[in-house]
Amino acid sequence: MVQTSIISNSKGEILNPLVSVIIPCYNQARFLSDAIDSLKAQTFIDWECIIINDGSSDNTHEVTLALAINDQRIHYVEQENQGLSGARNTGLDHVQGRYIQFLDADDLIEPDKLRLQVESLSNITGLALCYSDYRHCPENNVMETIRRDNFPPPRFIMSKPLHDIAARWETQFSIPVHSYLFDARLFSEYGIRFDITLPNHEDWDCWMRIFALNPVIKLTPGALAIYRICNTSMCVDRQQMYQGFSQAIRKQQRIFRNDPIMRRILKDKIQEIKKNYSSNRPNSVMMNFRINAMRAYIKVMPWPIQKFIINISRMMTQGHTPT
Repeated sequence: MVQTSIISNSKGEILNPLVSVIIPCYNQARFLSDAIDSLKAQTFIDWECIIINDGSSDNTHEVTLALAINDQRIHYVEQENQGLSGARNTGLDHVQGRYIQFLDADDLIEPDKLRLQVESLSNITGLALCYSDYRHCPENNVMETIRRDNFPPPRFIMSKPLHDIAARWETQFSIPVHSYLFDARLFSEYGIRFDITLPNHEDWDCWMRIFALNPVIKLTPGALAIYRICNTSMCVDRQQMYQGFSQAIRKQQRIFRNDPIMRRILKDKIQEIKKNYSSNRPNSVMMNFRINAMRAYIKVMPWPIQKFIINISRMMTQGHTPT
């Protein structure tokens, strides 16, 4: 069993917050202050924050205590290293709020995020979640925005949002964990947790379980989440990411083995990511551009001209000069 120790806030008061913010931290003390500052800057103040120190060897302990000393809403949990999924699950075991906000230690949220998303969900009685757009920033400057054309604004376009998550994830859209605000009942009543056996893509696996429940989905306008691009990020290791994603897909194939539509979607997905994660494959956006351009060329260009161009290309490749 994982041993955890909980260090109370400075006043030891019992709170009944509306939003519970879960921040896992493993050797990211250098970023933690930015994450907490973005939380303290929220125009919505009825929140608690649970920081999980997942066996860090840096000064996460000291930084967290300094951040919490004058704010009774911040709680601190220490545990042996269990990985990102284990740390988030520990946070879920301690929450009190009606809504759940995940926030990784190296990311931030804009000041109006909690207020706008709580307002969006406040009149919904059934299961619901809210999400927003997001922006990327470099590691050392959260005020700067990195333009990444291969990450368009996330939008659900299929008949079932679950199908979007299954078919289009990472190749056509992606939603960072801190873009969401979740109804806490998704976790408390349905026992949903992050799979600690997955080396990565545990968030996708978790969203698959959540979206399978058909919650109400609301989009909050604006880029309300800030995703920090770090050179040491796990996403740099493409082989590891491929292995984790394929493992998560195979798990979902077992879950949806009796659903013919999902079986086909997941079968196509695992083939798609195998190609996308190939080390010699161009990025998916450039590849999609080339494919679409070729389709348009074939559609509008008369066959005699296509044939002439093909012959010219062959002669040039073989070292001949066309006459």
